[in-house]
Amino acid sequence: MRFRTLAIAAALSAGITATGSAYAPQKGAERPVVAATRQPRLHRDVAWTAPQGALAALPSWQAMWDRDTEVPLRLWGPAIAAPRTTSDASAAEAFARQMLVQHIGLLAPGATSSDFVLVSNQLSPSGEVRTVGFRQRALGLPVVGGSIAFTFSHDKLSMMSSTALPNVTVRMPAAAMPIASLASSAKGWLSQAGYAVDIKAYGDRVIVPVVHSRGTRGHVDISYRVAETVTVESSRDPGAWHVWLDASNGAPIARESMLHFASGTVLYDTPDRWPGGTRTPKPAPNANHTIAAATATSLLDGTVTWAGTGPASVTPGLVGPTVRVSNKQGALATDTLSLTDGGSVTWSRATEEYADAQLTGFVATSFAKQYTRTRLNPDLAWLNSQIPVVVNESQTCNAYSTGNDIHFYRSGTQCENTGRLADVVYHEFGHSLHAQSIIDGAGSFDGSLSEGLADTLAASITHDHGMGRGFFKTNEPLRDLDPDGYEKKWPDDADGEPHNEGEIIGGTLWDLRKALEAKLGASAGDDRLLKIFYSIMQRASDIPSSYLEALLADDDDGDLSNGTPNQCEINAAFGAHGLADPSVTLGIEPPTRAGYKVSLTVRVPTQTACPPPAVTDVTLTWTPKGGSGGVIPLTAAGENWSANIPTQPDGTVVLYHVTVKLADGSSLQYPQNKADPEYQMYVGNVEKIWCADFEGGLGDWTVGGTVSTRVEFQAGAPMGLAGDPSEAYAGANVLGIDLGGDDGLYSSRVTQFAQSPEIDLMGHTAVRLQYYRWLNVEDGVYDPATVKINDQVVWQNQTSPDQESAGVSHTDREWRFHDIDLADKTATGKVSIKFELTSDQGLEFAGWNVDEVCLVIPGAPSELCGNGNVDTDEACDDGNMTDGDMCSATCQLETDDGGCCSAGTNPAGPLALGLFTLGFVVVRRRRRR
Repeated sequence: MRFRTLAIAAALSAGITATGSAYAPQKGAERPVVAATRQPRLHRDVAWTAPQGALAALPSWQAMWDRDTEVPLRLWGPAIAAPRTTSDASAAEAFARQMLVQHIGLLAPGATSSDFVLVSNQLSPSGEVRTVGFRQRALGLPVVGGSIAFTFSHDKLSMMSSTALPNVTVRMPAAAMPIASLASSAKGWLSQAGYAVDIKAYGDRVIVPVVHSRGTRGHVDISYRVAETVTVESSRDPGAWHVWLDASNGAPIARESMLHFASGTVLYDTPDRWPGGTRTPKPAPNANHTIAAATATSLLDGTVTWAGTGPASVTPGLVGPTVRVSNKQGALATDTLSLTDGGSVTWSRATEEYADAQLTGFVATSFAKQYTRTRLNPDLAWLNSQIPVVVNESQTCNAYSTGNDIHFYRSGTQCENTGRLADVVYHEFGHSLHAQSIIDGAGSFDGSLSEGLADTLAASITHDHGMGRGFFKTNEPLRDLDPDGYEKKWPDDADGEPHNEGEIIGGTLWDLRKALEAKLGASAGDDRLLKIFYSIMQRASDIPSSYLEALLADDDDGDLSNGTPNQCEINAAFGAHGLADPSVTLGIEPPTRAGYKVSLTVRVPTQTACPPPAVTDVTLTWTPKGGSGGVIPLTAAGENWSANIPTQPDGTVVLYHVTVKLADGSSLQYPQNKADPEYQMYVGNVEKIWCADFEGGLGDWTVGGTVSTRVEFQAGAPMGLAGDPSEAYAGANVLGIDLGGDDGLYSSRVTQFAQSPEIDLMGHTAVRLQYYRWLNVEDGVYDPATVKINDQVVWQNQTSPDQESAGVSHTDREWRFHDIDLADKTATGKVSIKFELTSDQGLEFAGWNVDEVCLVIPGAPSELCGNGNVDTDEACDDGNMTDGDMCSATCQLETDDGGCCSAGTNPAGPLALGLFTLGFVVVRRRRRR
């Protein structure tokens, strides 16, 4: 069974719900950053090419371009000689400042080099890469999220990166707001979201940018405001936020969660993975024990020394210089043991949940620290500090990190005590490690990226792609980084939920580990993967930017333009998950159909040292709706693959999909929509009795909903926002939700609809609704999208049986033809069409887009070669379009030798030939369907 991953809201607000016999989280997780008014973009809109002329000063360089800010997220190309910059920090700083001055217009439009303050100058653990980072300021104030970094390798400038905010302009407030007013505003805003909070600190005055998705609009959409920073913490449930309040009036601007929730497994005698599995005695390194009435700190292997030669009384400890365990269910566990000279003793509380969680939390956290120190970064100062480990918190089914300390929950009916699960401890430690490892000015803490990195750390320690075994009190993993037969891809599976999105980069890194170990050997491949993993942890801004950071970590000469030693493996792993440059992807275009002919084009990139796996087989699977069909191979002719669906009687609806198999054993299926995996084709002519194309606007359509101020249906040109189409199916306009609004997303907690006028069917009963759809919506368990006729549902997006199995969002990536038979809805002689959507409290998508909405009735019978009827100009029709079976592909009689005719000595021969030729011309001019 595949479990749905945890949502942040399960711990923050909604609690945990039991559904059937397995755990299922409540919905409604907040975004990582929540604005008080217009919501910011969910993800960067990344392009792999810069606007024309943008890189004039850097010929031959390439860019990963942030379309929403018009700033290059990453720049790389032929390396620029930078003497001594790898080994000499001062030389690196001087060169970085020189490049900052030279390219400030590209890296931070509207800023000056003096707006950037040096915040880091750090050499990688391998000693090969140095990163110099700067933070952005404007009018003397920090600009939240704004940074520029320069990366040097082998004494060359290899990469420049920027998350700088362009053209920052703000109005400075006349006077400071009273502290009491700021506190009241912050508490009041969080209370509206259901959180009771306490003020923890008042921070710096900053400039807060709120970046909105640009879509296909021609302008950057960013608002800037001077803000006071207030840090708050939930007084009931785990929760902590930075809240930014307008410095002039105290109004809320935005808040950012400081908690990074996750799920996993944690383990003196402790579980190896989970309490139901194996257990072994493990060293408790750096623990402060009381032995022979004195305090002694153990070594890494658990060894302690004391005065005397005989047996000593030992009180084992759960606190040390690098780990400090706290127990939310009372005092720390304690025992008195006896230790002999040269012997050993095992402390076990295996049958006591709360005590076992304390021992496991200490051991697993200590092991994670030592693993990081020896395998990732021995110079990370944070590893030498004391990390708080809080176990047995009063809730269930979760765990979290604050960026330093890590917290674990007691057991419940369905979930194990997360402090007893080794994987969970490693995962939460991974979040804190990420927060502490980021090179300031270069990398950023992105929740989804951190989830995947934390999963990868746990999987690296356990050598198991099944992360979180034991979470549900079975050996099933909570998340699987290598699921059988399915790879999560960006942006297809980027749904805004950090754990779900984290599986994209987690799966990518697991696949890369397999490829590197196969190429280099287990030990060397693992070492290389960990080097790449930690480079991403230090310098990546989000999941998309991880690809370039992986290449940089793999590079051996400071020049990314000439490739890296393992670029083919990196391209393959990242490409399979949608994270590589599109120039290295497969070049496969979605299939098209003309009549019965289905075609697919494959344009394989040729200018690459790492050619993608070849297409080995393409098949067309078809079935008449309600009947049985078959599988037909597509035939290749150059770049084009094609096959014909067998002809069908008029009125048939054919369902079909195309499967592409690749030489590496993987495959793709079109359409790429798990909720609706079949294209539709209607056979036969139709007569339109009513249509709406929205070219003149809504016309006589009505829009409405449960909350009148949040009805977002409108007619207009689609803008490509949030997964919407960038153009109509036909003409210029469509009917859609939030077409040119803030972010293209539908609102939460609202039912809204667009309804046609009442349409007179003029006595017809065999009526069908046919239209084109581009719909993106969450699983119908949460957000049902429906088509209604006279307020009766005739279609709904996939709705899973319950929340436990929910998670199949409907994601159209192209215009899809949709046919609905309305014969049983025509009794009144009139119908009204309604497109409706009901949303829950969290996770919004682009919603409805529809075009060319028509009510039709069957038209004149098709005169079609291959329909089984001998129509005009046909001499035969055996129900197919195949030569060599006595009835040709053009429905003319064949001879036994395969020929179409013979003049011979028959006096009628020349006449017959002439008639046949005429018929042949006529047939060839008829369109095949």
